[in-house]
Amino acid sequence: MCGIAGIIADNAGNYREELRKMTDAIAHRGPDSAHHEFYENAALGHRRLSIIDLSEGGKQPMFSSTKNECIVLNGEIYGYQDIKAQYPKYPYRGSSDTEVILAMYQRKQENLVHDLPGMFAFAIWNDEKQELFCARDRFGEKPFYYAVGSNNEFIFASEIKAILASGLIRPEINTEAMSHYLQHGYVSTYQSIYKNIHTLPPAHQLIWKNGKITVSRYYSLPKKTG
Repeated sequence: MCGIAGIIADNAGNYREELRKMTDAIAHRGPDSAHHEFYENAALGHRRLSIIDLSEGGKQPMFSSTKNECIVLNGEIYGYQDIKAQYPKYPYRGSSDTEVILAMYQRKQENLVHDLPGMFAFAIWNDEKQELFCARDRFGEKPFYYAVGSNNEFIFASEIKAILASGLIRPEINTEAMSHYLQHGYVSTYQSIYKNIHTLPPAHQLIWKNGKITVSRYYSLPKKTG
């Protein structure tokens, strides 16, 4: 288990303290290390539980070979070594499954999710496009929450408490989600307990660009035949 967090905003370097508070709030998800990386308009943070590639080769946030892209991942990519063999021209620097996603992204962009097996929640910042691409695994094994701050910051994290720790939003109770909880004993997969903090549903991807958020489904269960 690891933890991811990020803030997409103009002059993202001004959000260093907010990002630190976010990753501190989810330290239990990744007790081995905490790292942050900054572009002009993107701040990415990660709490690491070291399992694959225990050296610096598995450190996140992780830059691509061109440093144009940077990823934060929570999860595990199944059979990643076989996938890695399909992208032999990518200049790998380590042996982690995270880097395989970067190799796939450079060739397929957001279409990579159709060929990505595993349990995952990740975000990739593309500095050339000034675009954030996020995705959650098909069955929602790994969490992904997001919100929009008072100054139009796009804020995301593995847990709601990290978004709250940023201090960039004032949470508002979602009465519909509260009603669902009181009736069923849990909050719906498609909601959070706060109406201004959203969950990315399982099997969905999200693109942030120019302040616009687009969420779309990339996978559905096959229809029964015969």
